[in-house]
Amino acid sequence: MNISFLDFWHGFNPKEAWLGRLFMYFFDGNINFIESPEEADVIIFSCFGTNHLKYKNKKRIFFTGENIRPPINECDYSLSFDYDSYNGKNFRLPLWYCFINWWNDNGDGIALSDLYKKWDPDEIENRPYFGSIIIGNPVLNRIKVTEAINKVFPVYGFGSVFNNPYKGSKIELLKNFKYNIAFENTIYPGYITEKLLEAKISGCIPIYWGTDVSSDFNENCIIRYNNDIDSLLSQIIEINNNKDNFIKKINEPLFKNNIYPNLDMVTSYLKKIFK
Repeated sequence: MNISFLDFWHGFNPKEAWLGRLFMYFFDGNINFIESPEEADVIIFSCFGTNHLKYKNKKRIFFTGENIRPPINECDYSLSFDYDSYNGKNFRLPLWYCFINWWNDNGDGIALSDLYKKWDPDEIENRPYFGSIIIGNPVLNRIKVTEAINKVFPVYGFGSVFNNPYKGSKIELLKNFKYNIAFENTIYPGYITEKLLEAKISGCIPIYWGTDVSSDFNENCIIRYNNDIDSLLSQIIEINNNKDNFIKKINEPLFKNNIYPNLDMVTSYLKKIFK
């Protein structure tokens, strides 16, 4: 099987990227990533160009981690955030899935064991810092909420917005904090990125703004911001100033009923594509 990747972000390397590793896993290594679309059996394309339009005679699969709708008329199948199956042409693959190392190989990604880790509430309570936010996109509500919380509890900002870059692992950085402000860029049904996942597996209590996450995660493990700053501050104070409430929130699992995700549905969809 020869696969060519088109219209991906700058620096995309299929041999290292999660998506390429997924296909290597699915085909048990019996696959070639080639640069020539003309010689490809399948073209996988994303949303950063239009080169895929030249190859209408090829099987084309669309992939995105952005909050955009799949171009159903330009592809045979798609992997996206959307719940809509578009008559079976689209499979919902939220971006947070792509931050997990499902294969336990030497590649990047969150280890499966980290999904199951249970944190000691006393360890979290004794962390040196209260809250953090890591952003490179100055979405107004992120700044507004950060400033409001910072008037009551200290919040450390990292990233280009705060002119405060960090080195090394984001997750290791978050392990110094009790709370993490994990706001999505936008709200759209199904649009759930890595932000909540990374906050929770770092042991933080996620302060979250975004779409309904109940299809993917346990809503009870987060403090949700519903565009009411006073209500948000009340929730934080109620949890932080009451040890029983704090322990209860820390002990809430990331996944509902501790039912952990896997790749079974993803591989089933790929079998449909390549049957």
